[in-house]
Amino acid sequence: MKHFYVKCVYILILQFVFVAAGLANTLTLSKEGEVFAETDRYQVRFEHGVLVHFHNKLTNETYTLPPQDDSNEQSGISIQHEEGHYGREETLNEHWDIETQRLSPLAIEIAYHSDYRTDKAVRMRIMIDSETQDLVIHQTGTSAFGGLVGVMWGCGYLNSQQVNIILPANGGQIINNATEFSRRGFAYPEGWEAQLAILQGEDGGFFVRSTDTTYQFKGVWYTRSGEHFDMRFQTDNFAPFRDKHEITSAPWRLNAYRGDWQVPARIYRDWMENAFQPTEPPAWVKDIELVLNSPGIDKETLQLLAEHVNPSTTLIHLINWLPWQGINLDKVDTDLEENYPEYTPKPEFDAFLEAAHAYGFRVQPHVHFNGVSPNHPLYPAFEKYQFRDPIRGWKLGWNWDNPATKYRLAYINPASKEFREYLVGQLKKVYETYPIDAWHLDINHLVVNNPPIDGLTPAEGNVLLHQELSEAMPGVVFGGEHLHEVTFPHVNLALRWNIPEDEQPHPISSFLFSPWTISYGHTSVPNPDLEPERYQAFEAAYQVWDVLPALRIRGPWILEPSMTLTHRKLENIATGYFWDIFSVGDVYFQGDVNADGVVNVLDLVMVAQHIGGEKPNNPRVDVNGDGVVNILDLTLVAQQIG
Repeated sequence: MKHFYVKCVYILILQFVFVAAGLANTLTLSKEGEVFAETDRYQVRFEHGVLVHFHNKLTNETYTLPPQDDSNEQSGISIQHEEGHYGREETLNEHWDIETQRLSPLAIEIAYHSDYRTDKAVRMRIMIDSETQDLVIHQTGTSAFGGLVGVMWGCGYLNSQQVNIILPANGGQIINNATEFSRRGFAYPEGWEAQLAILQGEDGGFFVRSTDTTYQFKGVWYTRSGEHFDMRFQTDNFAPFRDKHEITSAPWRLNAYRGDWQVPARIYRDWMENAFQPTEPPAWVKDIELVLNSPGIDKETLQLLAEHVNPSTTLIHLINWLPWQGINLDKVDTDLEENYPEYTPKPEFDAFLEAAHAYGFRVQPHVHFNGVSPNHPLYPAFEKYQFRDPIRGWKLGWNWDNPATKYRLAYINPASKEFREYLVGQLKKVYETYPIDAWHLDINHLVVNNPPIDGLTPAEGNVLLHQELSEAMPGVVFGGEHLHEVTFPHVNLALRWNIPEDEQPHPISSFLFSPWTISYGHTSVPNPDLEPERYQAFEAAYQVWDVLPALRIRGPWILEPSMTLTHRKLENIATGYFWDIFSVGDVYFQGDVNADGVVNVLDLVMVAQHIGGEKPNNPRVDVNGDGVVNILDLTLVAQQIG
């Protein structure tokens, strides 16, 4: 009997817990379409389909300001009205007719209809996920006249004085009140590398993410006006748009958090790993400390390099190794016609590989992931698969609008089975003849919104080509240009661009991708002796992103004694100090992790990023030099700030 009473009490307690949990999540809806959502974590309010109030209950912070007439918050649909033009955004406002419907205690739907043209409608479903307390937003749009490009929703009246935006975009960046631009957009997947936006306050923040695994094209937009800024999140139809009358958005999830940006970034990274199953890099890739961008097959330079670097931790990115290529790193010789995708090496390629491997170097020849020369005999067969601008319809390619140059490439959609089979066959022949360590797949980041081919979208074709290359050449490592959610599961090396001058670098993308993909400097990184100012511009971003250093090797003269900064760079790499050849006054300040002459929050971020991780590229993060990066290093940096 005693056990019976205990069991009854236990059941009553459980019922109380479940009721209390249910009461903690509330979703109310007015006839005018105003939505109020509350959980244990946040309070949120929507007006006209726009999030206009966000309060973080975990930190007692409010990230929005009272509405003002000059706010530029927007939400609605984007319609292409004329062929060849992207079309205007049909913004929801008080003039649209509204229908509201409660679907369940924690789910509502609002339908917006244009009152001056009845052909357009946007349905917005808002629900609370009772398990995660995520606020989930889902939209559909319709247009009787077709040409429907996308559907969007927005966050308005955000406080530009108190909230920073952290985006995995263009390598990773932070947008705040000091940012030079007041309006910018980033397209997924090429510019916006992962479907995540973090809005960081002082003690916490909130984050927006999509859990779409179909690579549907998306965009995030930022606009600042006075003390306000807004963000919009758009989902696009797959091209072509002309006959598209409906669109269904990807699901968007919002939630609050306490702590710094790594809290939501870790949540997203865990989801990303489970969703896309990235490939772990082999041990030799993790050990790489330097990438040499070499213009050609030169055993004299190879011998000289072996005297100045550690070959076992050095990767040679071999640019010109084909018979029809010139010897200039910057361009193919104008007297030679390039002939991609033919990959029969120069006769001396075999001897060069043998010598490089004897020293201990790893070698990564440079190939094109989707490039076909217009003079190639098979170009007429591949032309129908050439990527085109999704709106205007013109063909895309490298130097495509400059027919006078001999270095032109057509960008072919890898959804084409015919093209994939040809490229895989060409590279496999080289692999079966020579001991290839890795392939650099140039332009593998390109994913253009073009119509499917044989049922495959461009992103699906991109993934499939990576997979087919890997299956055809077991043991070979693949690298690529740039990095994003479509490519990172399939490449363990990534050549990183520099960030635009008006954007501020942030380590968010490195945090998301670095467990699987090691990033290194671009082939266009200048020499520190020849162009010190341009070199510093690259290094400033690369330090924040924790990118492996890269050095351009144009010939033996690059290692002459007069090249003092080049030698200093190599010496620093050998001793583990990657970034300090331009330290202010050549003085190292303890805690100045990025060597910019001041100890500030950026140094804190860089140390925090490496706590509990493996050997960092920048040993300055081990501030006290005890061999581990932990809270003691973070404390030392904090003490030096100011």
